[in-house]
Amino acid sequence: NAVSQLFADKLGYEVQVIKNATRAEIIKAINQLLVNVEINDSVVVYFAGHGYLNRKAGAGYWIPADASARDPSTWISNDSISEMLTGIQSRQMVLISDSCYSGSLTNEQSVEVSRDVKPIDILTKRSVVVMASGGDEPVADEGKNGHSIFAWHLMEALQSVDSWKIGTNIFERIQTDVMKSFPQTPQYGAAISAGHQVGGDYLFEFRQLERAQ
Repeated sequence: NAVSQLFADKLGYEVQVIKNATRAEIIKAINQLLVNVEINDSVVVYFAGHGYLNRKAGAGYWIPADASARDPSTWISNDSISEMLTGIQSRQMVLISDSCYSGSLTNEQSVEVSRDVKPIDILTKRSVVVMASGGDEPVADEGKNGHSIFAWHLMEALQSVDSWKIGTNIFERIQTDVMKSFPQTPQYGAAISAGHQVGGDYLFEFRQLERAQ
């Protein structure tokens, strides 16, 4: 709720919150983005919940609210998530996963962007990036004021956006602050399989004035 409110009130996003999301609800919501999102829209998919890693197969999963821990058919694989993102037409997309073992979502490729990049350099590329609350490890559910450690520092970083900041810069602040608080290491990567283009990144923009006009 707090993260969605921040995106709505601070950054000007239209938000949809699904509490205790079932497998069907998660898939339906992402598929709605395939239908409704246009190329110049910016999209954030934020998942806060449980995750699982099959170490033998190297495969990670989201565990929806209605899933059975003993039945993998009720989980959502990272491969399925990447496949669904592929169909969303937006040039600007970030998947943020605050869940255990979410680091495998970021393993495809690192995000490579120059420090002096300008917004126009980013917005002309298709950028699909993933920010995970930790590596292939358990992460803290608790943190500060009822939020997870990752969610707290994500919100703190986004509050610092006064015009625009690239995702790499936002992430570096989050990673540093989280690692000071708890032994988990947030990860950031490019989803090449979902169409990310080299040199792209997600642009967190301050849009309050634009929305008010």
